[in-house]
Amino acid sequence: MLGLIALAGESPLRILAILIGEGFLNRAGIADSLVRSIPLTLAGLGVVLAFRAGVFNIGVEGQLLIGAALAVACAPILSPLPSALSLPLLLLAGTLGGAVWGGIAGFLKARFGANEIIATIMLNYIAIQMVSWLIRGPLQEASGIFPRSDKLANSLRLPILFDGTRLSAGLIVAALACVAVWFLVARSRYGYALTVTGKNPDAARYGGIRPGVIAFSVLCLSGALAGLAGIVEVSGLHGRLQEGFVGGIGITAIAVALLARLNPIWVPVAAFGFSGLYVGSDSVARLTEVPFPLVHVIEGMIVLAFLVLQILTMAKER
Repeated sequence: MLGLIALAGESPLRILAILIGEGFLNRAGIADSLVRSIPLTLAGLGVVLAFRAGVFNIGVEGQLLIGAALAVACAPILSPLPSALSLPLLLLAGTLGGAVWGGIAGFLKARFGANEIIATIMLNYIAIQMVSWLIRGPLQEASGIFPRSDKLANSLRLPILFDGTRLSAGLIVAALACVAVWFLVARSRYGYALTVTGKNPDAARYGGIRPGVIAFSVLCLSGALAGLAGIVEVSGLHGRLQEGFVGGIGITAIAVALLARLNPIWVPVAAFGFSGLYVGSDSVARLTEVPFPLVHVIEGMIVLAFLVLQILTMAKER
């Protein structure tokens, strides 16, 4: 990595200082990193639940998109209501949309034994095309100029926590979700069933746990968290449904969950780490002569180093 930076004509120490300083140390960088970490935390929690049950949910992006789309479609009905009622209902609509989309893959796996990796990946493509059609058709803004929805009413926007930043109350939603998922995993019978099914489906079946039911339910829950991530991102940051708002959240959420070792408590830490890298990388591209594609190479190598370190640590523990 240092060699690549040197070939670009920059000092590795300067690049490292910008990467860490802009992403993790100054006020604006920390705020932006927290903004980016909110959907990653929520989606990462969904991945944690699925992976702990031995179900590989690769469809986070599609579930996130459908959750956001359903919530935005419900916005005209909800906007006349008081904010104390309309905003929770909006978040609930997004959660429901993601749950339904995840549940489709869960039903296919439980009923027909379909491979959930293939099912969720294909559902991603369907969701992407469906949202693309919606923002050019039924949900397109009134002017009909741009492929995006109308802006959400102020009563449907998550409030900003600190003036001068984009950090919304989505941070609180993510924190509450972490506590809820931790309790579900560590303190409930359902969490025990997830863990047993993930480690040994035959033993789970012998103990009266039905792996098919677990697969369906966990994909619904995983999709629900992804859908919540989608509407929190729209309500708290963008204010409308538009193309490109996902920004790789679905794939990164998988890396976040793996880096957190499928522990819900460590998910926000891993999400903040990834987000800080993104913010710092943007600053590196803006403030130096390092070509933008090289920034992503550096970022990827850092992430890969962390994952390799994690694998080596797990191997030693065994």
